[in-house]
Amino acid sequence: MRDIKELRKRLDSIDDELVRLLAERTETVKEVGLYKKSSGFPLNDPGREASIIERLTDKAPLIAKEYIPGIMTAVFAASKKLQAKLKGDYYVIGRKLPHTWSPDIYIPLGLDYKVKELDTEEDVKRFAAEKNYAGFNVTIPYKQTVMTLLDEISEEARAVGAVNTVVNRGGRLYGYNTDVGGMTGAMKRAGIDPRGKVAAVLGGSGGTAKTAKYVLEKAGAREILIVSRTGEINYKNIASYPVEIIINATPVGMYPDILSSPVALSAFPRLKGVFDAVYNPMETVLVSEAKKAGIPSANGLYMLVEQGRLSYNLYTDTETPETVSRILEKKIRAAKSDIVLIGMPGSGKTSIGAMVAKMCGRTFIDTDAEVEKAAGKSIPEIFAESGEAAFRELESKIIAEVSASSGAVIATGGGAVLSEKNRLALKRNGVAVYIKRDLNDLSSEGRPLSAALGAEKLYAERAAVYEAFADVEVKNKDIVSAAERVAQIAENGWELK
Repeated sequence: MRDIKELRKRLDSIDDELVRLLAERTETVKEVGLYKKSSGFPLNDPGREASIIERLTDKAPLIAKEYIPGIMTAVFAASKKLQAKLKGDYYVIGRKLPHTWSPDIYIPLGLDYKVKELDTEEDVKRFAAEKNYAGFNVTIPYKQTVMTLLDEISEEARAVGAVNTVVNRGGRLYGYNTDVGGMTGAMKRAGIDPRGKVAAVLGGSGGTAKTAKYVLEKAGAREILIVSRTGEINYKNIASYPVEIIINATPVGMYPDILSSPVALSAFPRLKGVFDAVYNPMETVLVSEAKKAGIPSANGLYMLVEQGRLSYNLYTDTETPETVSRILEKKIRAAKSDIVLIGMPGSGKTSIGAMVAKMCGRTFIDTDAEVEKAAGKSIPEIFAESGEAAFRELESKIIAEVSASSGAVIATGGGAVLSEKNRLALKRNGVAVYIKRDLNDLSSEGRPLSAALGAEKLYAERAAVYEAFADVEVKNKDIVSAAERVAQIAENGWELK
């Protein structure tokens, strides 16, 4: 008889394969559902289901035949449930939405979800009145505009003064504010506790600022300071108040202006928590400063995902657990993070990066190649004609530009991360992977500093910076294995396995 551990290990392997096949089947079921929706095909086909059950039962071994009808009936029920969700059209509406991440929440959950840019309030009114949707999310600047267009508004949304979720039930429009639950959940998860503290909301009277004020009131903040550009409490005098919690409800620091911050945290010595509603980039300057100071902090990604889960529950009249938000956040973070390759000149960053990009279906960016393109000459020529300082200045400009991307693979020059400015830019959306290679295997061809100083001297000067900046280290013994390792770690959500 086989060992029980060996048998269970085999079962685990079979179950893993079943999950993979079910995921593949579900994606295909979704495509079928979208086809049925566009072509008018009926959702159910009992004759086809019976035929499939009969065929699979005939093919199954004797010991499994009696279980096939029950298993396939459950599979068909799940498939029809998914396709039923696809019957409705769902949207996110706003003025400018070229980089919204909202579809990354709802599409994996099975909704037919689209982006709708509306230029004016009149456009919003027309869209709402036509009611050619099952529901929609609302973002800047229409969270207050839609309130006048609805038949019913939840008490919470009315108290906040903003609606971010609208559900069409039989032609009547119901408005909700799931941002409250999203922000509350994100702050709680980050360990930010406003109870009894003085809190500052950056953002005046916008919809997100209203949500923040309501969340802080519910959490028991001792005092709430609303900060605006021209109000009594403004950006010039806010540092004179004993602020302990900061919530950024402005778009400052949002893509593409990722190196900006609404305030300098060094001016607030009493800080015990920082929440930034911006989610793109995933680490704003504000959050980065808080992390360095050891202050509990979070960006807006978990808020985005959690409010999305709550909206999904309203759209589908279901109750999903909060673990769904945690899974989605991990998936989105992994997909949207830039893979930033750092390391010595000649360590293989460009070759590995190009291979990783191909494996993961991402855009590949080589900062040295971009520098050469911008200068119209090679790096050795730049060094020879203008010197290292000119090269570094152009390199920093290129890095600031490419760091505003999301989901790319970025191979950096060997000395790029010696600059703090470059390190800050690359970490806005990036996870740094240190490619390590034996010094004897490093090539100095086409690399002015490597040729002039030698690998050992360069390594002695840079190794500590690489190690401090890196989130992950991968050894390059051969290009293919190293690329596979980087891709595997990225696909696992940056969990080392």
